Amino acid sequence: MAVSLRIRKPTTVIFLAAFAFLAGFALSGCKKEKKQAYTPPPPTVSVEEVVLQTVPVHLKYVATTDSIKTVDIRARVEGFLEERRFVEGADVNKGDIIFVIEKAPYEAQLEMSLAQLAKDKAALSFANDQVKRYKPLAEQDFVTQESLDDYVTQAREAAAAVKSDLAQIKQNRLNLGYCTMYSPLNGRIGRTLVNVGNLVGAGGQDTKLATIVQLDPLYVYFSPSEKDLRLIMKYRQETDMPVDIILSDGTKHPYPGKVDFIDNTADPKANTINMRVVISNPQKTLLPGIYVQADLFLCDVPDTPLISEKAIGEDQTGSYVYLVGKGSKVEKRIVEVGFVYKHQKIIWKGLKAGEKVIVGGLQMIRPGMAVQPKAAGEDPSGNHKETPSSPSAKETASKNSGESGKKPRPEAEKGKTEPSQAKR
Repeated sequence: MAVSLRIRKPTTVIFLAAFAFLAGFALSGCKKEKKQAYTPPPPTVSVEEVVLQTVPVHLKYVATTDSIKTVDIRARVEGFLEERRFVEGADVNKGDIIFVIEKAPYEAQLEMSLAQLAKDKAALSFANDQVKRYKPLAEQDFVTQESLDDYVTQAREAAAAVKSDLAQIKQNRLNLGYCTMYSPLNGRIGRTLVNVGNLVGAGGQDTKLATIVQLDPLYVYFSPSEKDLRLIMKYRQETDMPVDIILSDGTKHPYPGKVDFIDNTADPKANTINMRVVISNPQKTLLPGIYVQADLFLCDVPDTPLISEKAIGEDQTGSYVYLVGKGSKVEKRIVEVGFVYKHQKIIWKGLKAGEKVIVGGLQMIRPGMAVQPKAAGEDPSGNHKETPSSPSAKETASKNSGESGKKPRPEAEKGKTEPSQAKR
């Protein structure tokens, strides 16, 4: 009996030791799990401080150029085209001879009218003499009154014929003058539409021969909205609004224009109003029918907030930005956005100077969340990020060791810069 008890006692001790070991292992595992369930740090976001600047307010519209005067040269008389006295596409002056139509038929008609005039004048003179001769005879009853009346009638008919001849001569001289066509203005003439030797003006039709357009000055037409028109009318009363013309290659026309016409009705389909600007074009580099951009300067607005365009979001309520508010917590702010100025968006309403707008890490935040703000262009450690203008230590070491055959960084190839670099 005593022997059996000695044998069981070591077994019980071993069992208790194993149980204690497993319990300790389980407790240590629970402690590890509790240590792993920690609260993550607030996300790091890039911020920009709202700056105030004096911003010039411009309104820009797609516009088209047009000639102040466009004149079609047409044949007003029938005949064969004999001469063309200009170079196609050249500038012509007022009074220059453009075309000549054969004159011989009209010269002959003029001579016939002159001869008819002489004949009718002779008849008128004879009729007047007969009236003078027969009038005293009729008073003495040597001839009948009817004979006198016949000569009086002949005299009146002859006088009417003379007037008709004078009118016909005037018309013939006009027709003869129409044979020579002159430039009615200073401008540039286009291509010839009818070649020399062709019959023009046949059947009384005024055949179009060429077109002349005035190139200096020019009109520029554009159509602002009804909302913009109110601003334009307001500032137009205070000062003359200069209008710059931007060409398709981005260059500016050297001569600014001036608004000289605002239409009295609006287009109901587009709710726009037709406006016109007059610009000088002494070098005649602009032609009618060219698409340009009309840039109207309204005024300078001081103390205007500017932020990066990427900080602005949109939803059903409108445009908004995220700010870092009190306690480094995210705030959502509704803003009224203007146009782009120097690669930044103008904020007409909703922001103040010095407020910090979140421009990076927007996908990780929501209103009320705590964040760690850092200036845009810095890494989390507070150092400025490397930019193409400041090479890294690795690149410097490679350059010093003679590794000059490596390709540049992709950012440098694409011309990208960090926001801080762009801002500077």
